[in-house]
Amino acid sequence: MAENRQYDYEYKVQAVKLARKIGQAKAAKELGVPKNTMYGWMRASRLGNGR
Repeated sequence: MAENRQYDYEYKVQAVKLARKIGQAKAAKELGVPKNTMYGWMRASRLGNGR
């Protein structure tokens, strides 16, 4: 069964920084975050919707 996780804002900011440094897929795998979640955070960051 899938677990519905909640991530705080600071965690997302740090995850996006890591993804910009090493790549989205690699960062998602390293952090144990689904790729689609990471892509959503990256998109929100680009659009200025960080929260």
